[in-house]
Amino acid sequence: MDSIYQQAKQRKFAEKTDKSFNNILMGFKSHQTYFDAMMQGQLPFYNSRPERTGDTAEEMRFYPYFFDATHMTFQALRLLTQTMAARSCHIHDFYPVTNHLYIQQQVKHWLHSSESRPDVYEAELLTLYDTLAQALPVFSFKLLPDAKGNHFSVDEICSAARFAQGEYPLMLLRELNMLTHLIHHHPYFNSLYIRMPLHSATEQTREWIANGAALEDIALKRGVKLHTIEDHIIEMIIKDYSVDISRYVTEDEIAEIRALYHEHHYQRLKPYFEESQMDSYFKVKIALCQIMKEVTL
Repeated sequence: MDSIYQQAKQRKFAEKTDKSFNNILMGFKSHQTYFDAMMQGQLPFYNSRPERTGDTAEEMRFYPYFFDATHMTFQALRLLTQTMAARSCHIHDFYPVTNHLYIQQQVKHWLHSSESRPDVYEAELLTLYDTLAQALPVFSFKLLPDAKGNHFSVDEICSAARFAQGEYPLMLLRELNMLTHLIHHHPYFNSLYIRMPLHSATEQTREWIANGAALEDIALKRGVKLHTIEDHIIEMIIKDYSVDISRYVTEDEIAEIRALYHEHHYQRLKPYFEESQMDSYFKVKIALCQIMKEVTL
């Protein structure tokens, strides 16, 4: 039987330690762990804390979205669907399917910035799931609630889809991962997409950069080494925050690393650095992060 654990395990680089692998599964908050997860195609399993079950891994591909970002984005879709159902039924007070403050704020932001007529929403939601259904069998729509929060149970979903409950977490993750990708790039739903929060120090660096500060100046003023600030940039890229990477690496340099990646799939940074014209590992990391966002693994 396949499982989240088996999918993550088959992506583990041979030279990576079990400790490094476990850090990804348990959601260890470090820049090295984020980068390891990105490079190995394991962002969808980061902090998934799966049961060590299964004995084989089927061929599945995932987009580079964090496990928690995927589930939180779906929770936002669920809450928005419930809100629209309540509006359609003229229900003004209802118990929300999630009390997560950030998710509620994300939905409120969407409601203030998007076409929020229930009939328009229903049409867009159906189109979204039609697109998803063209890629794989879908069942997550059964988790979307009505105005009162009612939806199908996991038992009912597993029975109808004819898979064991042990397979449910992986099947759900696979579907929500693709659904998150569609939402992220959807003109109607994209503001529902929830990114993982940045470390507080990274958020400060982001504010400095927005004000035009150079990385060397930020490091000097904050009394840290330059590579610490560079790690903040990598974190922002991995977590999908807007970064003008042209300030740090050229398109030609990215193209050079892209060619090496598709030809060799090196598991370490050193060969990319030595076989390219790059003059820093920071540039190599940025290029690889950009490339990994272009592929499914």
